[in-house]
Amino acid sequence: MTQIKTIGILSPSSSIIRPAFEAGVKILQDRGYHVVIHPQTYSGTNSDNQMAGTPQDKLAAYRDLINHPDVDIIMAAAGGNRSCFILSDLEQLTNRKPIMGFSDTTAILCLDKKQGLGSYFGPTVQTLGRMDSRHLNLTFSILENKPVEPIQWNTAQTIHSGTVTAPVFAATLSVLCALAGTKFFPDLNSHILLLEDIGEEFSHLDRMLWQLSQVINFTNLSGLIFGQFTDSKDTGRPYGENLDQMIKNYAKTLICPILTNAPFGHDNQIFPILSGKTVTLNATNRTLIL
Repeated sequence: MTQIKTIGILSPSSSIIRPAFEAGVKILQDRGYHVVIHPQTYSGTNSDNQMAGTPQDKLAAYRDLINHPDVDIIMAAAGGNRSCFILSDLEQLTNRKPIMGFSDTTAILCLDKKQGLGSYFGPTVQTLGRMDSRHLNLTFSILENKPVEPIQWNTAQTIHSGTVTAPVFAATLSVLCALAGTKFFPDLNSHILLLEDIGEEFSHLDRMLWQLSQVINFTNLSGLIFGQFTDSKDTGRPYGENLDQMIKNYAKTLICPILTNAPFGHDNQIFPILSGKTVTLNATNRTLIL
């Protein structure tokens, strides 16, 4: 990728929380980036719901940022919901630019992966203001193509040891599963797959993991990294298994390197992972070499 000087911003998902968004914009500007904030970004900020305009509004904003001569990369203002509603129209646009975001932006990252466009699973603008300095510095080093040390995840647990070098794809589990059976679901065979999520019931996580294992066949993966499943719940009648037990059940039939509880995800311990980039996972030493 060419050097990133100008970042275009829009709201492909839910409306922003303005103070958090503005804190993120200041961080980008303080780092020396020029930011182009599309007016659509502020859609819905005075509403009592999370709608950030219509799909047509979002598509128009996307088109404007693609055609803006100075914008090098697009950054999602926030996560939330409804980015999937622009996928059919988005895939028709030519000369699209890469985007960075996570959570609901996973849907767009899947389309970009299908079309061979290198986009980043990484912080949204709104996330930047609550990240620690280590992950902020790591984020900007990656975006600026600076060498970075291997990511050491000391608190992760090794399910299967070993080292593998393969393309990587990171996703929020629920959004990835929402695309199952659609033309937007990417080919993840022979990839290292990193999964994370927030606010899901144990029963839903188990169901989604089963669904995903049927869609992509986990035995065809080169590696698996389970990040943080923040605020997972077990309400009502106890489900009977926690997430660690579920993961170990799926791991029984696999031989690829597997990490679980990697500190990566909605808990603000996040950094850009370029979709399709070849990386090295050392599950024995719990490191990821970008």
